[in-house]
Amino acid sequence: MTRTTSLAALAGVVAVSGLLSACAPIMIGGAVVSTALVATDRRTVGQQVSDQEIELKVSSEMSTTFGNTARINVSSYERVVLLTGDAFSEKIRGEAATIAANTNQVRSVINRLHVGPLASFSQITSDTWLSSKVKTTLMTTENVPYGAIKITVERDNVYLQGLVTEAESTRIAEVVSGVGGVREVYTLFNIMTPEQAQALRTANQPVDALPASNPTPSGVSQRATGSGGSTSSMAEPQPGAPNVAPVVAPTAPQARPL
Repeated sequence: MTRTTSLAALAGVVAVSGLLSACAPIMIGGAVVSTALVATDRRTVGQQVSDQEIELKVSSEMSTTFGNTARINVSSYERVVLLTGDAFSEKIRGEAATIAANTNQVRSVINRLHVGPLASFSQITSDTWLSSKVKTTLMTTENVPYGAIKITVERDNVYLQGLVTEAESTRIAEVVSGVGGVREVYTLFNIMTPEQAQALRTANQPVDALPASNPTPSGVSQRATGSGGSTSSMAEPQPGAPNVAPVVAPTAPQARPL
């Protein structure tokens, strides 16, 4: 079996792993967290539960408020909420961000909702498959803390959340940008020191919560735009490779368009 075939087969396994996982779930504070997630995630158990509660609350409120006028995906990491998907209007896009920002425990919101018709079934299917490819690639790459990374794929763009070192951030971005089909890579990482990473490896204990931060990886330039304090950043593209854009989440509770 060739390496490409092996990766494709593993990607298929990753795509359905959520349905077939044999990891036993545990109930903490009303939220269900798998034992595998607790064991490999660099957040504390309490942080993981908090993020899952936020995702459930925000997703439920979005569904109740907007129904079929929006398709909104919610991903929370250390209480920073990423919104991806589609909204029929700018009004809905703004309201969605406000709902998320006003949800209990939420620290800040990064709003990446696309305004326009909802994505087609073929696009959603493509995103699901691309997510599997990215997960498989990271899972099979050395020196990548796969369990510490949350991956969201929307319209072929990849958003990465997690608690990593600056070196790991650069490595992960390089690997993901090399996956076929990826349009853009956005890093929303919290950066920890090498000493904190070593403490994790030694003691197998989650580090304390860190403020959202994102030093610019090598080769990436940042550009501030707009009078409202929003910041965007784009990498210098390599031939044939997608851009890698680090994103810094605001420290104050607010809805922040990217």
